[in-house]
Amino acid sequence: MQNRDHWVDYAKGIGILLVVYGHVSRGAYNAGIVMDAKLFKLIDSIIYSFHMPLFFLLSGIFFIPSLNKYGRQRLILDKVDSVFYPYVLWSLLQGFTEVFLSRFTTAKTSVDDVLSLLWQPRAQFWFLYVLFVVFVLMALTYREQRGAAALFVPLMLIAAWISRFYVQLPFPVDFLATYLIYFYLGSQVRVWKDFIIEHASIVCAISGLLFGCLAWLFHGKLGLIYSDQSLLALPLALSGITMVCSLGFVLAKAELNMLKCLTLFGTCSMPIFLMHILAGSGVRIILNKFLYIDNASIHLILGTVIGILVPITVFQLSKKTSLAGLRYLFAPPPFLSLKRRMN
Repeated sequence: MQNRDHWVDYAKGIGILLVVYGHVSRGAYNAGIVMDAKLFKLIDSIIYSFHMPLFFLLSGIFFIPSLNKYGRQRLILDKVDSVFYPYVLWSLLQGFTEVFLSRFTTAKTSVDDVLSLLWQPRAQFWFLYVLFVVFVLMALTYREQRGAAALFVPLMLIAAWISRFYVQLPFPVDFLATYLIYFYLGSQVRVWKDFIIEHASIVCAISGLLFGCLAWLFHGKLGLIYSDQSLLALPLALSGITMVCSLGFVLAKAELNMLKCLTLFGTCSMPIFLMHILAGSGVRIILNKFLYIDNASIHLILGTVIGILVPITVFQLSKKTSLAGLRYLFAPPPFLSLKRRMN
């Protein structure tokens, strides 16, 4: 995976940009900022139809190499440090900030809501909660399969994905049934990686065309949204994921300076994910409540830009010796690091 810093980070950069824009637009819409409701709902549904499946697939790419390198126990401990720790810390930081600012925001948050984080994740942090469970589950159960047996796991995961249409599953089982298939496909990326590298432009064009056609059928012709139960949702998500991943290969090969900022977004995707809601909400509150600006375009552009730049700035500052304490916003201090104790 020597191209990790190129195509994967391009794909993550595109994905996290969609995450930030999606949350900023939802915040503005829910706050009553006047915008075209039909267009907002269409764009929102298109983004949500594939952007979180994309992150589960990208998260699965390094699962097998990490499992082979560290073993099951050390891999789980590493995810306690890198996924569960920031989940808990930022659930508390964002949660109590939302409690304090409830009179300025569209969501009303209570202390009980914040403290239920171990069984009911809040806001965007459901992703980290479910991702940690996925890593633990995969680390404990994954076995290399060959031949016909290799088809058994993906078929079972597809069956689990479909089962949600007919059975009301409890949390987090419902989320596992929804997203585990994408993580598993990411873990098998070596099967199709070389082909996409060789034919990246063609794959990007075909998958983009397929995604466009499926999106038109799903959102337009059938009038569905991303949360509706439809068998089309799986190929829609997979075509969107393929489009973004193959575009990552194209951009990595082209090395266009004007788009290299996407790789920075990708390498900083975790800090951006953790901090963008607070940054974006802060922009909306200042614009709306103090400056009395209700122009939707200004809210969307400034909210997205600040939602990306503030986390990147804080993350870069955390690398400075004089501000080393900031690193504990993203990784545990030595006395809390389980992986460090294992070493």
